Amino acid sequence: MCKLHEILSKENYFEKSFLIDTHLISQNQSFSLRSLIDSDSAVYMIIHSNLVNKVCEKLKIQYISLTKEKLIRDYDEKIFKKIIIHKILFNLIIESHKKLTVSMLIADIDHYEVILSKF
Repeated sequence: MCKLHEILSKENYFEKSFLIDTHLISQNQSFSLRSLIDSDSAVYMIIHSNLVNKVCEKLKIQYISLTKEKLIRDYDEKIFKKIIIHKILFNLIIESHKKLTVSMLIADIDHYEVILSKF
């Protein structure tokens, strides 16, 4: 089980944000990418809408509709212009830590493919 705070307790913890290698896993398939970890972020994890189709195809997963629309703040405190209505579920590996059944919201985010919060 992943304890992201253990990773954040390393020297990078004191930086507001940093990039880290991340692996999304489902049904014995893996998708590797670099993710922004934002120590000031809310509890949401977000994947860019431009990347989600590749991830879903590779991991053989589908979007899930949210029961209620979400409007959340971007990593730089800007409000997302689009209402978030979908998410995906998968397992997450960061370094040697694994978190099972991660929920990631789908949104158009600037500059990054994935934003992870500390949780």
